[in-house]
Amino acid sequence: MILTVTLNPAMDRVIIIDELKLGSLNRVKEVHDLAGGKGINVAEVLTKLEEESIALGIVGGNNGSLINSILEKNRVRADFIWSEHNTRQNLKIKEKNKNRETEINENGQIDPEDLESFKNNLKKYLKKNKVLILSGSLPDGADENTYAELIKIANDNNSKVIFDSSGRPLAAGIKEKPYLIKPNLEELKNLTGSEIENNIDLLEASKYILNKGIKIIMVSLGSNGSYIASEEEAYRFYTPAVKVEQTTIGAGDTMVAGLAKKIREEVSLKDMGIYSSALATTFVEKGKISEISEKNIEDTISKIKVEKLK
Repeated sequence: MILTVTLNPAMDRVIIIDELKLGSLNRVKEVHDLAGGKGINVAEVLTKLEEESIALGIVGGNNGSLINSILEKNRVRADFIWSEHNTRQNLKIKEKNKNRETEINENGQIDPEDLESFKNNLKKYLKKNKVLILSGSLPDGADENTYAELIKIANDNNSKVIFDSSGRPLAAGIKEKPYLIKPNLEELKNLTGSEIENNIDLLEASKYILNKGIKIIMVSLGSNGSYIASEEEAYRFYTPAVKVEQTTIGAGDTMVAGLAKKIREEVSLKDMGIYSSALATTFVEKGKISEISEKNIEDTISKIKVEKLK
């Protein structure tokens, strides 16, 4: 079973309008309430792929209850620690005429006691489950070393950690040697302090990361595809151009779900990269997790061009 962790979940309210006019009255076309947070997104994709998984994290208040209800409705297994703090709410405004999306995110809040309870719950699951996904931002009350502490716990239990965060939590977590990290291009530039403009730069940047004890690095490059590397191999994937049906937000989480599935299946590095890239591209093209199918994933795989760099 694959474990996902969301320490800073959210109720996402998605508002669809024709065009946002600042300082004026705006009429809403549609409203959708979704369970949000990167680990939760990954768990929903894994459920769609019929992968056995469970979403772990910390929720509280009315929003926490709503998240539990939504996940239950979507058949996503979850075992959250309950906090006295109400889970945050985020607002996402989609403009149909502008093909533009604006996000307004609250900060989450947890107490030290919440985090300790979560760690104990995680240790219980790590005894039998050996693929763990740590992703997303950290709430207020969790310091930048929180992910590093969780990676150490997982490593002590011989679990493979897929780590997808940013900023200081990402930099701190890398020191504990997660199995795989999935930065985007800007995050990789920040980690290495280097400009990355071509495949040679990608190879050099990934070498810097792999020398820290990380086994695999997967870099999402947006419309320019993706890149995966280990100490022995490296591949660049050129994905087909697709029309963005709704949003590219969530494509990275979809890619992480694909990586987790293929790590569990113990496939080759090349096949892992192809599948996860195809899955993310399919999500962008279809616009909804519910629209993803094995057939359209296979269709996308057939259109991906692969370049072996090492």
